[in-house]
Amino acid sequence: MRKAAGKSLRSLASECDLPFTTISGWCKGRHLPQLSMQREFGRLLDALGVDGAGRSQWFEVLTRVRQAARRAGSVVNPYRGLRAFESDDADLFFGREELTAELVTALGTGPVLVVGPSGSGKSSLLRAGVAPRLDRVVVITPTAEPLRQLYDVPEDAALVVDQLEELFTLCAEQRDRDAFLGSVLCRTGAVVLGLRADFYSHALRHPELVSLAERQVLVTLMNEDQLHRAIVEPARSVGLDLEPGLVQLLLQETMQQSGGLPLLSHTLHSIVELWRENGAAKRTIGVDHYQRVGGVRGAIARTADAAYESLTADQRTAARNLLLRMVRVDDTAADTRRRVTFDELFVQRDELDADDIGEVLEVFVAHRLFTADRQTVEISHEALLTAWPRLREWLAHDRVGHHLHGRLTAAAQSWKDNGCRDEDLFHGGTLVATLEWSKSPGPQDALNPLEREFLNASVKRRDAQRATERRRVRRVYQLITIAVVLLLVASGIGLYARQVSVVAAEDNRKALSREIAAKADRLRDKDPALAAQLTLAAYQFAETPEARSAVLDSSARPLPGRLSARNGTAQVMAAGAALVAIGTDTGQVELWTRGGQPVADLTAGHPVAAIALSADSALLAAGSETGAVTVWRVSDPKRPVMVGTAGFGPSRLFSLAFSPDGRLLAAGSGDAMVRTWPVGGAEAPSVLSGPTQAVKDVAFTPDGQRIAAGSDDATVHLWRVTAPQDHVVLRGPTSRIFAIAIASDGKTLAVGTAAEHSAFTWTLDDPARPPRRWTGPASWVNTVAFSPDGTKLAGGSSDGLLWHWDLETSEVLGKLPHPKPPTAIEYLDRHTLLTLATDGFTRTWTVPGPMLTGAGTQVYSANFDVSGNRLLVGAGDNSLRLWDVSDPNRPVLAEEKTVNEQSGASALSGASTVTSDGVMLISGSLDGTVTLWHGKPPRQPVRVSAATATVQALVISPDGTTLAVGSDDKTVRLVDITDRMRPKLVSTLEASTSIVYGVRFSPDGMLLAAGSADGKGYLWDIADKTRPSLRATITGFGGPVYAAAFSSDGAVLAFGSSDYSVRLVDVSRRDEPRTLPTPLIGPVGEVYELAFHPHTRQLAVSSTDRTVWLWEIQNPERPIHLGTLSALDGLLTVAFSPDGRRLVAGGRDRTVRLWNIDVAATSRWVCETVGKPITPTEWAQFVPGEPYRPPCR
Repeated sequence: MRKAAGKSLRSLASECDLPFTTISGWCKGRHLPQLSMQREFGRLLDALGVDGAGRSQWFEVLTRVRQAARRAGSVVNPYRGLRAFESDDADLFFGREELTAELVTALGTGPVLVVGPSGSGKSSLLRAGVAPRLDRVVVITPTAEPLRQLYDVPEDAALVVDQLEELFTLCAEQRDRDAFLGSVLCRTGAVVLGLRADFYSHALRHPELVSLAERQVLVTLMNEDQLHRAIVEPARSVGLDLEPGLVQLLLQETMQQSGGLPLLSHTLHSIVELWRENGAAKRTIGVDHYQRVGGVRGAIARTADAAYESLTADQRTAARNLLLRMVRVDDTAADTRRRVTFDELFVQRDELDADDIGEVLEVFVAHRLFTADRQTVEISHEALLTAWPRLREWLAHDRVGHHLHGRLTAAAQSWKDNGCRDEDLFHGGTLVATLEWSKSPGPQDALNPLEREFLNASVKRRDAQRATERRRVRRVYQLITIAVVLLLVASGIGLYARQVSVVAAEDNRKALSREIAAKADRLRDKDPALAAQLTLAAYQFAETPEARSAVLDSSARPLPGRLSARNGTAQVMAAGAALVAIGTDTGQVELWTRGGQPVADLTAGHPVAAIALSADSALLAAGSETGAVTVWRVSDPKRPVMVGTAGFGPSRLFSLAFSPDGRLLAAGSGDAMVRTWPVGGAEAPSVLSGPTQAVKDVAFTPDGQRIAAGSDDATVHLWRVTAPQDHVVLRGPTSRIFAIAIASDGKTLAVGTAAEHSAFTWTLDDPARPPRRWTGPASWVNTVAFSPDGTKLAGGSSDGLLWHWDLETSEVLGKLPHPKPPTAIEYLDRHTLLTLATDGFTRTWTVPGPMLTGAGTQVYSANFDVSGNRLLVGAGDNSLRLWDVSDPNRPVLAEEKTVNEQSGASALSGASTVTSDGVMLISGSLDGTVTLWHGKPPRQPVRVSAATATVQALVISPDGTTLAVGSDDKTVRLVDITDRMRPKLVSTLEASTSIVYGVRFSPDGMLLAAGSADGKGYLWDIADKTRPSLRATITGFGGPVYAAAFSSDGAVLAFGSSDYSVRLVDVSRRDEPRTLPTPLIGPVGEVYELAFHPHTRQLAVSSTDRTVWLWEIQNPERPIHLGTLSALDGLLTVAFSPDGRRLVAGGRDRTVRLWNIDVAATSRWVCETVGKPITPTEWAQFVPGEPYRPPCR
C-alpha cells in the first residue's frame, strides 16, 4: 500500500504526525497499533488512501488480532530496561521511597537541584517518583533550544527539568542558558532540576544555580534494602516471584557498583522476556534465566549483538555510522550519548539509504536500545557505551576521527542555521585534517549530505582564496618584470627564471610541510614516537604554523623511546633488577640494560615463546612452544653460563616465572597444567592440576609461598608451593584469562581477560570476595603489571592502548597508544614503563608524562611560582593542588588542600594563585571568602571576606602587595596582603553590571583590567589603590568577556570573549586607550583565558574548542599566527612559566598539560627520547617522493 501510494516512511511519519519508528514498525509488520491508538492508525490509513469501507475492515481485523493476543494470564514486563521509568510506571518504581518523600517535602520551600552520577537513577526518580506526587506537573529536558521547551508550560504548573546537563552540552548560546535558568527559577510553581554529577562544576559557573548549593539533594548508591526492593517488588506487582538465589546474585553483582542500575534493569527486563518466550509455565524465575541472558555484565551485549546481527550488511554499516554519530567522544572523561534529529539522519538521503537507517532505528528501538520521539532519537542509556564490546571497539578506533566528525557535524549545522556564511566554513589546519580524515572509506559512508555540502563549500572557498592569492602573486611578478626588464635584458633571462623557481620551491616546501604535519597529527594517537619525528621533518621542510604546532604538541604528551631487536623480531620480554631480556622469532635472546643498551646475545636454538628473568637478574629462562626450556646464569651478563635444560611439554608452552629466590621455575601450558622445576635439578618437572583449559600465565607471590595461574577456563588457581593440595580457586571473570600479576606486597592479584575486555583485581586476604573490575579497553587485555608501590595497574589491550589505572582513586591516569597491540608490560621504576607490542618494538614510557591529573572536575586556574618549578592548580572539586613540575615528564604532587565544609567554611571555587616566592597559596570560595594558606605544610589558613558571592578570579600585583578579587557580586576588590597574616580590604572597583571573570594587573601595577559577563571589558587606573578610577570601558563583544591580559611591556591589553574572539587595546598612551578595529579570530570556541609571554609579545589564547592559539603581536595592527596547540577538551586556563619556556593549560578534561614552546629544545628532546630513527620504509610511506632524511640520526 505504501509503495502504491508512492510515499516514503519519512513522509508518512510527517503527514501523520507520528514518530518515524512507529510508522516504520506498523508498515513493516513488526508490531501492531494499540487499540487505544485507533485515531493515529486512522491517520495512517487516510494518508494511504484507504476509504471508509476499507477502514472498517482494517479496524475490525486489528481489534480481533489484538484481543486474541491477550492470552489469559499474560504478564506485562515490569522492568524498563535501559529506559527510565516514566510517570505511568509509578506503580512499578521501588527503592527510592524515602528519597522521593524528602524531595517532595523540600519542593514546598523552593527549587531543588538533584545531583547524581550517570546510572544512579535520577531520571526515574524525577519522572516516576516525584512527578506523580505533584499536581499539574510538566517534565522537560533542555535540548539545544531550552527556551522553546518552556513555551507551553503554565506559570503555576510544577516543573521537572530532567538532564539539566543538556543545557551545557547542547545549548551553544550563553544568553539562552542564562535566560532559561532565569525563567525556570523565578516560576511560581514547584521546580526540581536533575543534573549529572560530572557537570556540577558547569552549574557553578551560573549564579542562578550557585544559589541552589544549599538546596541540593544527592542521589547516592542504593543500600541493600533499597536495592532488594527495586529488584523484587516490580515482579511481585505483576504476580511473579524471583528465586532467592537469583536475588542474591543480582545484589552481589550490583551493590557498590556506580552506574549499575541501568545494567540491573536491563538484565531483569531480559530475564522476564526470556521467561515469557519460554512459555511462562511457572510464576517463578530462577538463576538459569539469569545465566542464559549473560548476567549483569553480558545482558546488554547479548541484546545489542542480537539487534545488530539481525541486520543486513548494508544495514550494519548504517548502524555503525549511526551509533558513532550518537556518541560524543571524550578522551579523558566518559563518552556521552548525543541526541540526534531525524533531519540530521534523513534530509537529502536517497530512498535506499533512508530505508537502511529506518530499519536500524526500528530494530534498535524494538530492542529498547534506542529511545525515539517525533523529532529525535538517542541511545537509551550511556551504559550501552561501556557494556557493549562491539561499540567500545568502534569508539576506540580512530578517536581523532570521531572528534573531527563531531566538530564537523556541529560546524555544518551552525553554518546552515546562520545562512551558510563563508566565515563559518572550515579553513587552515582544521580543513586539512578533516579532509584527510573524510577521504578514508569509513568516513565517506558516515557523512550526511549537509556535512558533505559544508566540506565542499569549505574547499571551494579555500580554492577561491588560493586563486586570488595566485592572481595577486602574478600581479606582483608582472610588476617585478616591468621594473627589472632592463636588468633582464642586460643580464639575461636566467636570473628571472631562478627567482621564479625559488618562489615556487618555497611554496612547495610549505605545502609539503603542512601535509606532513597533518599526517603526524593523525598518527599521534597510534604511534607517537614516529609521529614526533614526522613533526620535525615537517618543520625542517618549512617553518609553517602547522609544523610548529605539531612539534610543540609532541612535548605535551608521553613520548616513548622505541627499540627493536638486533636479531629477528621480538616476541616476548622480561625484566629483572638490572636487565631486560628479549626473545625473538629467530631463536635469539638479547640482554639489555634497563636503559636500553645491548649487553649480550644468547642462542636458544628455537623461536622463543616464553621468557623469564629472576628478580635479581641472576637467572634467565627461555622456552620454545614445544616446552624445551634452557636456563642460564647471567649474574655476569657478558659471560652467561648454562645452568640446565628441562622439558615442560608436550603441550604448547605459554609462560615462565621464577620464584623470588630463583630456586624454582614454573611454567603454564596448553594442556591445562602448571609445572614446576627445581632450577638445575635432574628430576622432571612436577605437575599442578586444577584448571580445565590452557594456562596462559603464571606468577609467584612475593614471599614465594604460593603459585598463581590464570586459565582459559576463566579461573585463577593458587597453590601453596610446599603443599599443593592447599589449592584455592578465584572466580569472577567469565572469559579467558590471558595475564596475571601480583602486587609487591602480595596482597592484590590482577588478571587481564579476553571477551570482557577488562582487568580484574582480588584481595588475596579475602579470596572469596568478588573481584573488582577495571573497564575501559575495547578489546582483549593481553598483559597486566603493578607499579612497584602497588598503587597503579597497567593493562595492555588489543585496542592498541596501554591503560593506566590508579587503584586508590579508580581514575584512568592515561592511555598510551601503540601502533599494534601491546603484549608485555614491565615497570622499571614508578615513573618508567617498558612495553612490547606485536610490531616487534619495545617502548620505554615515562609516566604520567607532561600531564597533571587528579582533579575531580574541570580545572579553572593554574599558576607558577617565580621559580617555574611549582604549579598551583585550582579545580571545581573543592581542591587546591601544588605540583612539583621541575621535571615536566615526572610531575609530583607536593601538596593538596581541600576545605571541610562541615567546619563552616565554604567550598573552594577553583580560583587560585600563588605568591612569587611560593610561600603562600591563595584560594577563592563559593561564598566570596578568600583564604591565604601561609607558611610550610601543614599551612595555617587566614580567611578574609573579600566578596559577597563566588570568587571567579584572583591575581597578585607585580610588587606582591595587593590581591585583586573578581567575583559574582559584580565587583573587583583590592586587598592589601603586605602583612600576610592580616590582609585588609583597600577598595572596591564597581562598574560591571554582572559577574566579573578575568582580572589582570599591568606590569607596573598602575592599571587593572577585568572582563565581565555583561559583555564588556573594563580598565581602571589604580595608581592610588585607595581611589581607583575607571579609565575605559571596552565594548563590541558578542557575549561575556572571560579574560584579560597585558603584554610584558604594558603597551597592549587583550580581552577574550565567549564570541570566540580576542580584542586588542593599545594602552601605550594610558590617557587614551585605543581599541584596535580588527579582533584576533581563529578559535571556534569560547575564549576563557589569555596569557602573554613574560618577555615578548607572544600571546596564548585558550579556547573551549580544545586548542591554545599562539600569536605574535609585536605589531598589534598585523598579528602573526604562530601555531595552534591541541588538548583533549575545552580549555579554561592558560599560563606561561616565568622563563617563558613552558606553557600550561587545563580545563574540562580535569587535567593540566605542559608544553615546551621552544621549538629547538623540543626538537632536541624528541631526538634524545624516541630511540630508533624513522626507517626508510616509514619515510617512504609518509613522505613519498622525497629523499630519505631522518630528522633524528
